[in-house]
Amino acid sequence: MKYTILIVSLFIFTSGIIAQVELNKDPEAKKVLDRMAKKNKSFQNLRIKYTYKVENTQKGENDVFKGYAFLSGKKYKIIIPGNELISDGVTVWTYMKDSEEMTITNANEEEESIFNPVKLFTAYEKGYKYLLIGEETIANKKYHIIDLFPDLTQNSPYSKIRLKINMQTDLLYVAEAYEKSGVNYYITVTEYKSDIKVADKLFVFDKTKYPETIEIIDLR
Repeated sequence: MKYTILIVSLFIFTSGIIAQVELNKDPEAKKVLDRMAKKNKSFQNLRIKYTYKVENTQKGENDVFKGYAFLSGKKYKIIIPGNELISDGVTVWTYMKDSEEMTITNANEEEESIFNPVKLFTAYEKGYKYLLIGEETIANKKYHIIDLFPDLTQNSPYSKIRLKINMQTDLLYVAEAYEKSGVNYYITVTEYKSDIKVADKLFVFDKTKYPETIEIIDLR
């Protein structure tokens, strides 16, 4: 009798663990995220036009910018006022116009950053729990709302990332990243332009296109 009770108790305990794991990796959310990732991988090249808002909740400050992102596989180039991020998939060049600095680092697939558009579409695949929160209608279009939570909160700058994905096109519309520091980032995509002609040189730093006084800091 005691042995039977022990087996039943173990089964209930194990089932509880499995249920918790499934809640941490919401299968319905995964279906939506998988479709989004597949959709973006289907494009040979992609140009994204977006608005970018930075909110500092502690200082009560808000800044809004407009930007562009060009993507080709693991390569990307991001342009926002005063800054450019360029990557050929191996090296990352970060240009800061105000300080006239170009920092060079190795591309790190483990790095968590909402500023890496390649990573943004696939971040859920490793290191995150996710949950389908519900739906939202914006300008007569319906969007899935999915929240991502880092598995190891102590190693992540973010407490949560919220994605809004078009239910008809499977394209990402909004990405919201909430930092533990109190700084939040909001990216809203205003235009997707797929399979455009993009030269490989776009994803490599060309010193001749920048001021001669630029300081290059190589951290590789």
